[in-house]
Amino acid sequence: MIVVDVKYLLAFALVASLSACGGSSGGFDQSPESVTGGASSTSSSSSSSSSSSSSSSTSSGGENNSSSSSSSSGAGTSTSSSSSSSSSGTLPGSSGGGTASGSSSSSSSSSSSSSSSSSSNSSSSSSSSSSSSSSSSSSSSSSSSSSSSTGSSGGNQNAVGLDNPFVGAKWYVDPVWSAKAAAEPNGTLISGESTFVWMDRIGAIEGPADGFGLRDHLDEALAQGADLFQFVVYDLPNRDCAALASNGELRISENGFARYQNEYIKGITDVISDPAYASIRIVAVVEVDSLPNLVTNMDVADCQEANGSGGYRDGIRYALDALAEIPNTYAYLDIAHSGWLGWSDNFAEGVELIGDVVESTAAGWDSIAGFASNSANYTPVQEPYLSNPNLQVGGNPVRSADFYEWNSYFDELTFVQDWRAAMIARGAPTTIGMLIDTGRNGWGGANRPTGQSSSSDLNTFVDESRVDRRSHRGNWCNQHGGVGYRPQANPAPGVDAFVWVKPQGESDGISEADFVPDPNDPAKQHDPMCDPDANNTSNSAVGTNAMDNAPHAGRWFPEAFELLLNNAYPPLQ
Repeated sequence: MIVVDVKYLLAFALVASLSACGGSSGGFDQSPESVTGGASSTSSSSSSSSSSSSSSSTSSGGENNSSSSSSSSGAGTSTSSSSSSSSSGTLPGSSGGGTASGSSSSSSSSSSSSSSSSSSNSSSSSSSSSSSSSSSSSSSSSSSSSSSSTGSSGGNQNAVGLDNPFVGAKWYVDPVWSAKAAAEPNGTLISGESTFVWMDRIGAIEGPADGFGLRDHLDEALAQGADLFQFVVYDLPNRDCAALASNGELRISENGFARYQNEYIKGITDVISDPAYASIRIVAVVEVDSLPNLVTNMDVADCQEANGSGGYRDGIRYALDALAEIPNTYAYLDIAHSGWLGWSDNFAEGVELIGDVVESTAAGWDSIAGFASNSANYTPVQEPYLSNPNLQVGGNPVRSADFYEWNSYFDELTFVQDWRAAMIARGAPTTIGMLIDTGRNGWGGANRPTGQSSSSDLNTFVDESRVDRRSHRGNWCNQHGGVGYRPQANPAPGVDAFVWVKPQGESDGISEADFVPDPNDPAKQHDPMCDPDANNTSNSAVGTNAMDNAPHAGRWFPEAFELLLNNAYPPLQ
């Protein structure tokens, strides 16, 4: 295990503002709280010793491909405009609808086991009666930076060798998801935004006869005039090894690694390497929640197997090597979230393990553009009223509250900035960037606090001050969150983009234990963390807070979509 040197855990100023582009569905609120940077967890402020161990992770939630028919109404592209940011302590509000604005530690916890995660995927193979939608966005030129993120040079120079592929890009809008969103009440407020497409099984690459596969999406991107396409690589053998809702089709013991190589990864690269798509910046988030499971869940048999030959390390190494051969592809390796790898032991071990995997690839650090955090999870970008984890309340530091369990990272922004600094300290180039999934971590609505609590009781102080309204940070399945910051480039130092990895309205997992198997993904099971009447598997003192009547992971869940809109922050307009 490495120790993260204090001199490398840098504090970064936040961005004061970003310009908002005109949107396809109206402007969004531009006034989130002005803060000085989340729950700061730089190493200079973490001297207390833990008196309680952190809860162990049950890992991730659901994934899928919903295959219900939905008609495309002609979604436009999301356009990023380049604007420089000044750092005076605020995050941007959001871009207008359909746009994405762009501009150029650890605690000393004694136990440090993860408090769980969330993976969940959206449907890439849902059917759509329209295969093309004209772009309503104007063309914007690429803002090319100097250093190459992945692979060798070649292809369209507007798509190759960019420090940040999101800057200056026209972001693809998935017409399948967009049509579903637009059909819901007030859904047009976000239906023009860009979301990731999940390749969560071999069959999703080709897609159903009446729907969209990977090539269909890329053809649609060309039709829209988009030059940024985002998708998720998610089909490792023994996938989701510490949970049940998103179990995958491949097993290590059943020749899973060979199938992953020859049927899944090759199937993807055969499509995205087509010269017809050389002008598109193809962004891949790679294997959500996988390597973090090897940090915290080695007491689970499936994870033990995934830690061996033909498992997660071998699979991700192979995937990164294959993607790096395609010069207009940018891979971001998933690192879970601050509520999983935030404890000092987990953080250090995660940096070591994940760094080792990257360095073991043929291209080394050139195999990735950066890392992705909070994929399909709910952890807020910032906790505006809990900026100091060592603030003393009732004689105890805030981080020792029941909700934080001695984890000094309360938010994603501080976590990803420190993670990036730690990776640079071990040899990563300074060009690496971070992604934060903000699709469901807005935590707005009537229950959002408007200021810091005045209570002298530690737990009351935290509960009344935190915007994250979950009963436990390990609750990952169908939570009562809200739409967060809209997709945008360069929202904060070191962060390439806020993105929507998990499309709103897609379930995290089925709520009923007595269920009919998903016909596309029969391996998906009922996970107790998706049962609204169950207790958290890591802490039986609290419930799961999962929504009732939820379908299988990735299937359309209109009640969840409505709730996310109602709880959006910044509010939707």
